[in-house]
Amino acid sequence: MPSGAAGVASHVNRRKRLSGHNGALRTSTRDLRDSQRDDASSNDAGRASHKLFGSLTSSGTSPSENGNGIASSWTAGGGDNPPVGEQPLQDQHAAKEGSVAFAQDDGALDEDGNGDGAETAANVSGFRLALRKVNQARILCGRIVNHDKVQLFVVLLIAINAIMMGVGTFDFVMDDPAMEAIFETVDFIFLIVFTIELCMQFVYHGPRLFLDGWLVFDFVVIVMSWSFAQVQIIRAFRIFRALRLVTRVAVMRNLVVALFAVMPRMGAIALLLVLLMYIFAVMFTQLFKYMYRDGLTEFDYFSNLGGTFFTLYQIMTLDAWADVARDVMETYPWAWLPFIIFVIISGFIVVNLIIAVICDAIATLHDDEKAALTGGHMEDESDDGSDDGDEDISVSPEEAQQQEIEALEGRIEELKKVQDETMKTLQFLTQHLQNSALAQQANKAEG
Repeated sequence: MPSGAAGVASHVNRRKRLSGHNGALRTSTRDLRDSQRDDASSNDAGRASHKLFGSLTSSGTSPSENGNGIASSWTAGGGDNPPVGEQPLQDQHAAKEGSVAFAQDDGALDEDGNGDGAETAANVSGFRLALRKVNQARILCGRIVNHDKVQLFVVLLIAINAIMMGVGTFDFVMDDPAMEAIFETVDFIFLIVFTIELCMQFVYHGPRLFLDGWLVFDFVVIVMSWSFAQVQIIRAFRIFRALRLVTRVAVMRNLVVALFAVMPRMGAIALLLVLLMYIFAVMFTQLFKYMYRDGLTEFDYFSNLGGTFFTLYQIMTLDAWADVARDVMETYPWAWLPFIIFVIISGFIVVNLIIAVICDAIATLHDDEKAALTGGHMEDESDDGSDDGDEDISVSPEEAQQQEIEALEGRIEELKKVQDETMKTLQFLTQHLQNSALAQQANKAEG
């Protein structure tokens, strides 16, 4: 059932239940009033009976002697029944207690026992209406803040804010107090806009906002911007607000997700690299420790383990590593061998391993996006090893949807053919069974 029809049906059922509840309350109230009127008439009859009993007693007539006396009416239903004037009062009290219990169970009475079902129903209806309005306001905030145009506007504001922070580092801004004040005011306005956007996200998501890592990142950035607004050193880190572009641009966000997905493999490669660098650092320190002390090199490359680590990192990045090697080779001609081995292992093998893992993550992300667009049907075609496997198979969403529709139509046609063949087989078997039955009946008749 569509959501609109379901909502109308739910509203109609709720109105029916409320009408039935109010009808039951009105019936109970009407019965109570009728009982009170009957009790009043019974009280009048009881008082008249007391007067008659008093007159009979004063005249010396015994109730037992008078066959039509009141005592006979007392003992007609049992000798322990109370007087006629007291019984209706107890019935009235019991009836009232039962009505109070019924009304209290349905939440239709106040503390004094006076039923006002219409007022209670109105209060409940008003509370539900308020909740409905709050929910509508929450959904409206979500639709506004998550609208594509609004998100594009926020991305534009983040980019402009980052550019202005970069421009604010120039001398014509930092040396001019008036210009610097203008930049600070504009930055404060940007911060207010970002805070409003975050508040609208919190209104829409509620506490579930802290379950979304990207929104938590926005929350941390905004809170830190407000918390350290007066700290000059921390204010230099306001540029990290530009990282919010990652949370807004889908391509960048998917890339970060892919990088985090390969972190275990990256960690293993980093551990291998640290182990290799530690081995070579100890070896290079022991081999070339005293070269700087003896004046054999211009810079201190290998006199301690920390300096050796830094030198090896420079060599791994291939930054002027040949100059370092030649300085050492002037004293130790054989020094080229450990340098070449370290460059091959660290600069060519380990670093390329890191690049390969990152490229594999991006390729996997691309395959996932392609499968999401094509419904996974392109994967079977790529595994067939056809001649056009090297062609570019990236298609637009409309073309991918059309291809999926065509594939479904082809499957439907195949299912129809299978169904027709099955029906023909069933008809043939049915005809064969009928002929066999007729043949058996004919043989029995001849026999």
